[in-house]
Amino acid sequence: MTLSQSDISAALDPDALINQAIEISGLRSFGDMVFIEPMKVLLKCIPLHITLHQEGLESIQADFVRCLVNRLRFQHDLNAHPDILQEQVDDPIIVLGLGRSGTTKMQKILSAPNNVQKMAFWRLWNPAPFPDAIPGQPDPRIAQAGSANLVATDNSAVHAAHHMEEQEVDEDWLLGMFTFDDWIWNQMVFSPSYLDWVMARSSAVPFAYMKSLVQYLQWQDGGRKDRPWVMKGVGYIAHMESLLANFPKATILHTHRDPLQTIPSWAKFVSAMWTLRSAPVDKHEIGREVMRYWGMAMDRYLASRDKLGLDRCIVDARYGDVRENPMSIVERVYERAGRKITEPAYQSMAAWHSNNEQHRFGKHEYSLDEFGLSETMINERFGDYIKRFIER
Repeated sequence: MTLSQSDISAALDPDALINQAIEISGLRSFGDMVFIEPMKVLLKCIPLHITLHQEGLESIQADFVRCLVNRLRFQHDLNAHPDILQEQVDDPIIVLGLGRSGTTKMQKILSAPNNVQKMAFWRLWNPAPFPDAIPGQPDPRIAQAGSANLVATDNSAVHAAHHMEEQEVDEDWLLGMFTFDDWIWNQMVFSPSYLDWVMARSSAVPFAYMKSLVQYLQWQDGGRKDRPWVMKGVGYIAHMESLLANFPKATILHTHRDPLQTIPSWAKFVSAMWTLRSAPVDKHEIGREVMRYWGMAMDRYLASRDKLGLDRCIVDARYGDVRENPMSIVERVYERAGRKITEPAYQSMAAWHSNNEQHRFGKHEYSLDEFGLSETMINERFGDYIKRFIER
């Protein structure tokens, strides 16, 4: 059953969601209330573009409450342990690129060793520990993450494009959800007006908060212990200044794949994601929006890369090497980072590549025509990027 816009707006009342989070957590202090404005804008924008079904509305409500509860619990721990913000996380390995360009595979390969810190989905879904956790017992956040709609969905198109499991690593871009001030929300819920609003804003504050969550996760895991983070966020290409302001010693791996493949592939992925919460969106409209936000992101990336002289910290990798020879990429990343690859680490990364075949969760099939796109459209919009980085 689909719901009216007025019903959706009433159900997404910010004060009611905040009160629910306070009741669940038993906490009242959010600390800095900078998140309120973007949260209210996002809640206002959601009903404008889609027709939610009941399950989708409940999922969105749960997402907002989860994010608010985590903010409350994090602030509580931060008040008690201000040293959390002293954790050193300046030098991660960060994987980025256009969505569907091999970033997931490289994140999982680089995360395979035991001497790195990993972004497990269950920790990204709930960065703050639950109060009923028992030391020595399985963390209850794991089971809750296993029931998240992104993991538990029976939508085969989602699994074929980007299969998620509670104990597997995933995009730390998910941490952007807790700010309500990041375009990752537009990948969860189709909302062009929110995209316009958030992309016109500075990303300095939300990226600083995301860094603090990384510090929080490290603090929970006993501190740094000479273990660099392996991070990944395809959306980071639009915000390189903010990314490097918070992770100034990062080594960045940029995977490159022809937009003739990545753009329709991403369109197919997000069209499946959006149906988890709403009636299907017109596919030609999806094509236009995907072109718009990835075009915007790439324009920003190319400008930032030149302005900031980022060749010094970026390892460029072709998609063909991601598929066939990823260990050569790993070696270049470690060399750029000034780190040595131990033999156990090398073997664990090589084993991941050998043991995880493409399409094991189904073949992700897509076409330009399906989303009203053409080779000419993509070649013109991404011409600068293609000329600079893509071999045809």
